Amino acid sequence: MLFSGKLPLVDYAEAEEYLFGRRRMGMKFGLDRVRCLLNDAGNPQKSFRTIHVVGTNGKGSTTALLAEIMRHLGHKVGRITSPHLLHYRERTAINNVWIPEEAVIEFVELFRKRIEEHSATFFEITTVMSAWFFEKEGVDFVVAEAGLGGRLDATRLLDGECTLFTGVELEHRRILGYTEPLIAAEKVAIARFGSILIAFEQEPEVEEVLASAEKAGNLIRIRPEPTELSPLPGEHQRLNAGLALSAALMFSDCTKEEVQSAFEKSCSTLSWPGRLDLHSGSPPILFDVAHSPGSVEYLVFHLKRNWKLPVPAVVGFLEDKFWKEMTKQLCKVLNPVITTTPLNERSLPASSLAEQFQKVGVEAHWRDDIGEAMTLARSIQSDLIVVTGSFFVVGCAMHHAWRNKWIVLPEKGTEQNQLFSSHQ
Repeated sequence: MLFSGKLPLVDYAEAEEYLFGRRRMGMKFGLDRVRCLLNDAGNPQKSFRTIHVVGTNGKGSTTALLAEIMRHLGHKVGRITSPHLLHYRERTAINNVWIPEEAVIEFVELFRKRIEEHSATFFEITTVMSAWFFEKEGVDFVVAEAGLGGRLDATRLLDGECTLFTGVELEHRRILGYTEPLIAAEKVAIARFGSILIAFEQEPEVEEVLASAEKAGNLIRIRPEPTELSPLPGEHQRLNAGLALSAALMFSDCTKEEVQSAFEKSCSTLSWPGRLDLHSGSPPILFDVAHSPGSVEYLVFHLKRNWKLPVPAVVGFLEDKFWKEMTKQLCKVLNPVITTTPLNERSLPASSLAEQFQKVGVEAHWRDDIGEAMTLARSIQSDLIVVTGSFFVVGCAMHHAWRNKWIVLPEKGTEQNQLFSSHQ
């Protein structure tokens, strides 16, 4: 064991606090730190096969579904997703089971000295810890959701055999570029030379980028078909499901019929909270992590199709998102709105968001505390409450609703139920 010169961590809370403390390192460009830390861990990424998932919207859903299909086909499947919604450990999972607390403690104690020597960031550490844990547990496949981009994303060094591209819209312009083609180029650059690229036909400018990457990287391009079934609500999920099914057909040794059967099972067994996620209660609450204009468009369409409008909502965004544009979209379906402040260093103040909603004709009140925002929303007579925006709002709101028994608890035996029980 590498000894850092510090006292060993004695419980999970201290290990998690240490990891979250690495967020102060922010985002750093370059792959050297990840490469060094992977080397310190014995290059665990060489022990399994990896499939990357990149894009602006739908990465998490696509990652979760592909992992679930491969699990039903008999594989031991690692899953990397970010950010987390309910708990840090959900970022790393094997066959839907989150990494145990003991493994997080062990990794931090083993590699804390190296983490600090390399000045590794929070996301870089989590990526390497995932690979280390997957090797330790003997997984066959890993489905890895990229973080911010692709070309310089820590997950790139997992060296995937295939890249699923969910599409792009403008995001993180300062880092990824100021146009959709530039952003697409950054994301698809995660694909290693000679690997497979699975992507639907894109808008012409983005399609040119994919064609260029295909030629320069000797990539094998596959254009899937949308599925009839989807495990999650929303028409866009049929596209995400098409990507996942196409990858499963490509990488499984099973017959097409067996893969189709596994896909159909996955549509009934996949649990992926926070995506047009309706929970029974009085009133019911719809949780949706819509934090880009594209994902908000899906939410608006879903609400118009299924509910009498407008409905009250709790909303909070990070300040680096297109929040002014999203208020204009949401004003069509939400009223009144209680704005709140995400628990994140990049949070948009609730008062600023409320002012913007008022400018577009929505009755808006603000409460910095997410619990207070939820309480105020429930005081409004309605058949539904919507909670949307940042992961850091939706996750906290879901916890708060569970604790107050405003919504039906998760099924017993699930990670979510155990998590709730541990916080009562």
